[in-house]
Amino acid sequence: MRSVADDLTTRARIRDAAIVLFGRDGFSRATIRSVAAQAGVSPGLVIHHFGSKAALREACDQHVLRQTAGQGKEKADPEATRLLIQDYLDHPDHYASEITYIRRTLSDESEAGDAFFDAVVSQTEDILRSGIQAGTIRDVDDLRAVAVVIASNSLSLLMLGRHASRALGAPVTGPHGIGPEMLRKLTLPALDIYTHGLYADTRFLDAAREVLQTRKPEGSMPREPRNSRPGVA
Repeated sequence: MRSVADDLTTRARIRDAAIVLFGRDGFSRATIRSVAAQAGVSPGLVIHHFGSKAALREACDQHVLRQTAGQGKEKADPEATRLLIQDYLDHPDHYASEITYIRRTLSDESEAGDAFFDAVVSQTEDILRSGIQAGTIRDVDDLRAVAVVIASNSLSLLMLGRHASRALGAPVTGPHGIGPEMLRKLTLPALDIYTHGLYADTRFLDAAREVLQTRKPEGSMPREPRNSRPGVA
């Protein structure tokens, strides 16, 4: 009889194989049989552990989200950030399958893709809240909106990794295009913007705030026809 430890190891091996195939081939094209072959088990054992292909995908989502949540929480601590950067520079291949999986999931216009993005935003919100409490992140007026901005910026870099690497003159690594050299070139500029901001003063912020606070919501004011001219009925 298989031990509990062996079952957990087998389950993890199946899950990791599914992450590779779902990321590379897409959820609809990857099959239970192909996942089983990748993991070195029988299709029946995949069903035994996960019940269905949809449940297997959910397990993959949860695993990748746990990994990104752990990395995100580390980013809220300066020393842990240093260790995370060092680990990626030393072992970029350890992150490849998860990056590819995230890219595929976000490009999949489905409820699963929507749920994944929402979960990343919620994780980012938790990380910001923890940083504010720890004093490493300044307080903000709209925590949810800031979380959406930061999550969108981070995820867009994963989606545009190949283009970002090309623009920086860094090697385009793997199908996602994200490698250690791109990290070297982008980390300090990104942290500089997050630390010191970009604009020299508040004029842009003040101008936007003035418009948004005084202008009524779209649809509340009647619009003139595009071809209308002053003095013409």
